[in-house]
Amino acid sequence: MEIIRKKYSVATLCALPGKSKLWSLVLLEVVLLFLSIAHAQSFDGLSLSLPLRRFKINSGFGYRTHPVTGIKNSYHTGIDLHAKSDTVLAILPGKVVKVSSDEIIGNYIVIAHVAYTSIYGHLFAPLVRAGNLVASGTPIAISGSTGRVTGEHLHFGIKHKGVFVDPLRMIYLFSNMDKEKLYLFLNDFVEPKKPPDQAIEERTGINH
Repeated sequence: MEIIRKKYSVATLCALPGKSKLWSLVLLEVVLLFLSIAHAQSFDGLSLSLPLRRFKINSGFGYRTHPVTGIKNSYHTGIDLHAKSDTVLAILPGKVVKVSSDEIIGNYIVIAHVAYTSIYGHLFAPLVRAGNLVASGTPIAISGSTGRVTGEHLHFGIKHKGVFVDPLRMIYLFSNMDKEKLYLFLNDFVEPKKPPDQAIEERTGINH
């Protein structure tokens, strides 16, 4: 909205002649009204939910020794959460863009949240379909042990513009934002500072 205000300022529009000025001012009012309504509606129900009601990490993000193959320095693109036939929840409002399966991650779901996507893997049974719109905390699946696993758990990942990022850090960031800042962050309008590891550990009680 600020960009529109600068580009189509009242002073600039008032310098236009006759009917052009009138119609331009009317157009400006309509555009600003529309954006104000869209902006207000975008905050409705915008909140963070954890992917599981019980949040216990089995394996963290980044390099590790793979639990199945034994390969050292294997890159883990998400975090593994303890689960046993648990209800998996959408962490943010968004659109289900993919419900599929492969031999590694098993049954999985991908949800788009503007510039971010969340990934939920090794599911027993998806409860949503591609194209569905979901709110924060919407049940989307039942956890399972599909794909390449040593036991049942939920693989949870987050991507920013196609690049995997640490889900624990993102949850920490999301949880410290009010609705307006979260909206701006998901749309890539703001980029908060990277939280220190100590702050994450103190907030979550998890050191990975």
